[in-house]
Amino acid sequence: MPDSLPVDEVLDELGAALDRSGAVVLVAEPGAGKTTRVPPWLARRHRGRGRILVLEPRRIAARAAASRMAEEAREEVGERFGYQVRGEQRRGPRTEVLVVTEALLTRFVQSDPALTGVAAVVIDEFHERSVHADLALALVAEARQALRDDLELVVMSATLDAEPIAAFLGGAPIVRVAGRTFPIEIEYRPPPDLRTPLAESARAAIGEARREGARGVLVFLPGMGEIRRLERDLAERGYRPGRDLFALHGELPLEEQRRALRPTGEPRVILATNVAESALTVPDVDAVVDSGYLRRARHEPDLGFDRLEIERISKASAAQRAGRAGRTGPGRCYRLYSARDHAAFLDHEPAEIGRVDLAELRLLLLDWGVQDAAGFGWFEAPPRAALDAADELLVVLGLAERREGGVAATDRGRRLAALPVHPRLAVLVHEARRRGVGEEGARVAALLADRDLRPRTDAAGAARGEPRRPPRSSGRA
Repeated sequence: MPDSLPVDEVLDELGAALDRSGAVVLVAEPGAGKTTRVPPWLARRHRGRGRILVLEPRRIAARAAASRMAEEAREEVGERFGYQVRGEQRRGPRTEVLVVTEALLTRFVQSDPALTGVAAVVIDEFHERSVHADLALALVAEARQALRDDLELVVMSATLDAEPIAAFLGGAPIVRVAGRTFPIEIEYRPPPDLRTPLAESARAAIGEARREGARGVLVFLPGMGEIRRLERDLAERGYRPGRDLFALHGELPLEEQRRALRPTGEPRVILATNVAESALTVPDVDAVVDSGYLRRARHEPDLGFDRLEIERISKASAAQRAGRAGRTGPGRCYRLYSARDHAAFLDHEPAEIGRVDLAELRLLLLDWGVQDAAGFGWFEAPPRAALDAADELLVVLGLAERREGGVAATDRGRRLAALPVHPRLAVLVHEARRRGVGEEGARVAALLADRDLRPRTDAAGAARGEPRRPPRSSGRA
């Protein structure tokens, strides 16, 4: 039997809440064990009645969650506990808990609005407020109301403003559980001026953490560019990539991700994006270096694409990052910003649905038969101007047409809605196939969807007003 975790103590309360309302909001602090303990418990609760779908915001988190549940059950991934992400799956006929990325649930509901064979849906880390998480919440809430009053729903996060979500779900109960963390000492280390490179500040904090006896140092950086820059810097100073220096981000090959998440018992430094904030257990960490930055998607109407901008994190994210230092014992968090900076952070992550291009979302809704997107059952409605812009783009691309009372998907639009990419890229793939170069078109679309092919600026450069990064898609599937 795996060791007891704090969330185990509230499972009876969770069950009683689901019996009363069919939906519950679970606020579980870091270290409580919600991600790996609640889904197996739901599987036992519904054994023989349906599968449990668990939504994670990122591929790396989906794989890690399924792997941890399988490990605790002393099974191989893909037996009772599996995952499915874009381009990869480990699942089988015995799979009771299937961990998926948020966009995949949207596709599941598209093909089967009643979610036949699913007993419960778990939306994990809802505080990240991705477009697909908001859409998943709306779709599942509608399915429960119109088609499946027996479908259970659990919305979970460690840092969540629970009351508005509970109200949206018709007054769903809120269950709270304390985490299992040790004392964490916070040290603010702002750079002397904005000309100080982020890598230099981070390197100095890593050195201090090691001198203070830290064995595992987790460094939060805005993106892959900053990770690679600091990785080269540290390697020149004697660190050995793959031995005592690891990277952790969503673009890594699966085996490299696993290597970064595998406990070694040896001193090491892990350079990570915000993928390591939540839903992942990064072992052997007793010190955190927090840059205070992330890359956040924002729509650029003049360009027609979302742009990933380097911006400050929220207070909730700062708490999540610091909490990683106190999982196994007392720890320390070195914040590369001032207490005054921290006081100015937003309380929570702003909802993606209010700041990104909605063309892909709008096409999915049209394919699903929702013509009035503004009147759809959103937890937080998207801006009307963004919906109108999405409609205009879909008409221009030939994926929608204007009719009395609004717009509707064309036959071409319904076909291309099945492609898990932005509508612009779906048209690219379609046209490439029509012209006999389908493989090349698919390759170009994949590059445009998942990678930025031009140079990046670091966080210090962004603060100084240096050129911003070029646009890219914000898909997460």
